[in-house]
Amino acid sequence: MSVQAAEVGSDPWLRRVFDLAARDAIFRWRPPARASAAATAPLLVLLGGPPASGKTRAHGAIAARYPDLIAITGDELRPFDPSYDRLVTTDPLRVPNATMAVSGGLVRLALDHALQHRYSVLLEGVFRDPAVVTGTAERFASAGYSVGVVAVATPAPVSRLSAEQRFLGAPVPRAARWTPSSAHESALRRSPAVVAELEACRAVTWVQLSTRTQAIYDNIRGPDGYWQDPPAAAGLLQHEQTRDFAPDEALGWLTDYEALYALARDRGGYLNPATLPAYRLLQADAARLMRSIGSRADIAQLRFRHRQRDAALNALRLDETVARQPVDFPQASPFPRTGRAPAGQPSTRASRPRAASRGGPPAPLGR
Repeated sequence: MSVQAAEVGSDPWLRRVFDLAARDAIFRWRPPARASAAATAPLLVLLGGPPASGKTRAHGAIAARYPDLIAITGDELRPFDPSYDRLVTTDPLRVPNATMAVSGGLVRLALDHALQHRYSVLLEGVFRDPAVVTGTAERFASAGYSVGVVAVATPAPVSRLSAEQRFLGAPVPRAARWTPSSAHESALRRSPAVVAELEACRAVTWVQLSTRTQAIYDNIRGPDGYWQDPPAAAGLLQHEQTRDFAPDEALGWLTDYEALYALARDRGGYLNPATLPAYRLLQADAARLMRSIGSRADIAQLRFRHRQRDAALNALRLDETVARQPVDFPQASPFPRTGRAPAGQPSTRASRPRAASRGGPPAPLGR
């Protein structure tokens, strides 16, 4: 290993990269004037949910509401790893683990810089570790920030499917983001507990729960420090992640999954020990959702194709000698938009309107 390779991810290396390149890429405008910062508390918004749950949509809604927020997202900092360009084209399944140290280290330095200069921040993550997330909230609150939370609630089959779609459907290597199944599932299991901890954290002043299309829950602390409504975000998040599908919704998901599986099957070497766990879970999702579609499709044909996929997955050689061939990236997405509602259309719930105010929750996504 060269000295340069051994140095990557070390504290001196991270500081140098942050000062020379990453800082200006993240902080694209001057920090707020001291007089302005003193008059208005800066804002930290913690945006979280499992990979591929729809955080990008929520991110856009929050940024539109608060245009002065500086967005800090670990995935956006992976390209600063010197191995990124090589791996993303030759071995993209290694990118998440190989670039983790650089991404996480630069996020840490960006948060330090934001605090030092009183920038308002939109921090995006997967809500996997309660201690880390609540610790960040408390750190910013103790520095005088107002802290809000937006959690994205998406049914597990939808985010599992989307995680594969966004990788296999990417038009160019740099647009492709592969997520290990283990990373998705751990965030899925732990995110309700993280949201519960955040709603119990005195540093947090408002909490909003959103599906991909609308807000389904929002709560805010009153002047007395108590929540306006009894805390219920964690239970609602878990309900949305595990809820049943309506028949048309289930059929839409199954249609999308069959298209995805065909694409994965046709990418030579893509179905391998690293990707197989995701397709085992998707097969289990498909088996459950087939029971929800009623008479809306030829269930015998769906079950026949399902058994074919099971047999093909079972026949894979589950060892590391399975070749990982380079992934071809089509010129157009293989998942064209259709006129039907997307798989995972959320259940509808009334959301109480909130008055717009600095430091309060962003306008619900569906408005």
